[in-house]
Amino acid sequence: MSARPPLLALDQALGLIEDRFGPVTAVVPARAAEAAGFVLGADLHARSLLPAADNSAVDGYALGPGHGPWRLNGRAAAGQPHAGPVAAGEAVRILTGALVPAGTTAIAMQEYAAVEDGYLSLAELPPPGANIRRAGEAVKPGDRVFARGTRLRPLHLGLLADLGLDEVAVHAPLRVALLSSGDELRPAGSATAAHQVIDSNRPQLRAALTRLGCAVTDGPILPDRRDVITEALLAAARDHDLVITTAGMSVGDEDHVPVVLRTRGEMIFHRLALKPGRPVGLGTLGGTPVLGLPGNPGAVAVTFSLLGLLLVRRLAGEAVRPPQGFPLPAAFAYDKPAGDRAVLPGRIGPDGVERVARQAAGNLAWTATATGFIAIEETRTSVAPGEPVTFLPFDGAWP
Repeated sequence: MSARPPLLALDQALGLIEDRFGPVTAVVPARAAEAAGFVLGADLHARSLLPAADNSAVDGYALGPGHGPWRLNGRAAAGQPHAGPVAAGEAVRILTGALVPAGTTAIAMQEYAAVEDGYLSLAELPPPGANIRRAGEAVKPGDRVFARGTRLRPLHLGLLADLGLDEVAVHAPLRVALLSSGDELRPAGSATAAHQVIDSNRPQLRAALTRLGCAVTDGPILPDRRDVITEALLAAARDHDLVITTAGMSVGDEDHVPVVLRTRGEMIFHRLALKPGRPVGLGTLGGTPVLGLPGNPGAVAVTFSLLGLLLVRRLAGEAVRPPQGFPLPAAFAYDKPAGDRAVLPGRIGPDGVERVARQAAGNLAWTATATGFIAIEETRTSVAPGEPVTFLPFDGAWP
């Protein structure tokens, strides 16, 4: 009997996703004001200056040529420009955001100015151009403001409005089918017998996909029958850009999804050196990617965060790399065998990152207190308090 090949490392699986998968949805026009959450399908270039004209960065005085004192002559505020230029030996009272009058050499901050009998004096002359926001200093026509593959955020919409861009080219929503399998599963909200469990994977995945702008189809909970699972997977693959399944991905008698992928399509990888989350796999049916996640809800959270999000975002057109995390000192001790990437629920505490649960696979109770995942590399066999570990906050790893 031949030995099983070594398990694929997480980083190798992520590399296969990056190499194999890119945007699959059409590029369509969208109103810029309603485009938050969408992914740009083309580079976005400015058509105007930002700022559109020279304006004041402070409340103060626009100085005409000279060394003072300056005779005060007029006022400028945002939306209320000063009429005409500022002459030599004169100054104009100016407020933040107001257009800078022609002839202004610099703007003196009001904190350093003294006004008496209609004349302005300064202890020190500001340098030429001081406190003036120049037209186009932030953005000029033709500048690339956003690159293709950028997921637009609410803050981005403000910039689009500033630049007068009212329409953008975006990727259409990714069509994702969600399937679960298992004779023991019951829909959320159902009563359960002792031999049954709630399908808690469906709500967490549906919510995450919806926040990423996907058009999600809720498929049925499938029985542990290969013929039914085969038919459901093939139908979902025909009508969607991505199929995500939970359960049925290991090597037991009732684990049918890997068999379907191998016999009716392609298996790209199956089973990783990852705990929790070993029984995860990725393949295709008719060219449509099929991501098979484990059945345990905690393992689903881990594998979707580390693998599924990358796949979804790349298929949706987003230019992203795998989550990197950042090092923090461990506030716990931990031992593990070499060879697996261990992922633990954690949170940042006063002494570093704390472990919040003994195990993450079987349930989601740890989500009430965890704020991210702790990743411990395959080569490490122990962690001592104070040693660095990688922390991946949910705000970065989970949408």
